[in-house]
Amino acid sequence: MQPRTALYALTLLLPACDDGDPPREEPTIAELSACDESDLDVLPFMGPAFDDKGALVAPLPQPHVVATTVGWHTPEHAEALEAETLPPMMDLFTHDGFLGATFATSARCGSARTLSLWRDEAARMKFVFGAVHGKAIKNGLKFTMGWETTNWSGSDALPTWADARRRLEDNRQ
Repeated sequence: MQPRTALYALTLLLPACDDGDPPREEPTIAELSACDESDLDVLPFMGPAFDDKGALVAPLPQPHVVATTVGWHTPEHAEALEAETLPPMMDLFTHDGFLGATFATSARCGSARTLSLWRDEAARMKFVFGAVHGKAIKNGLKFTMGWETTNWSGSDALPTWADARRRLEDNRQ
């Protein structure tokens, strides 16, 4: 078959592949974040600055850095995304300057959230640009409908999930 003939045949076949439905638009981050996470399943804070029940063992150093992330998996890829996120969650605990973290998921919204505390920005960035985290981002993003993150200087009080949502929303504005 000549290339020109093959191209012509392809143009005749492509309309047959159309099911007539308009292409599905991906939700925006604002739409994803508006989902009601009333089923949020939260793990207590854990790490060197916390006891077994998630309570601080001493006041947090001042200043320190708080980081938060949230991602929304595509419905068919929940397990695949979980497999990609588990290694960096475990890797957190090996980094100098890591103070602690909490994790949460919402089945209703298909969301996974993190809140992590760091001694300083240099410690946080060493984790962010590390091989384990980089591999998870590279491999895991294809399983998400959206992802967002931000960080800020922490105060004496532990950050809450409401704080994290507000900070992410402020970043979107």
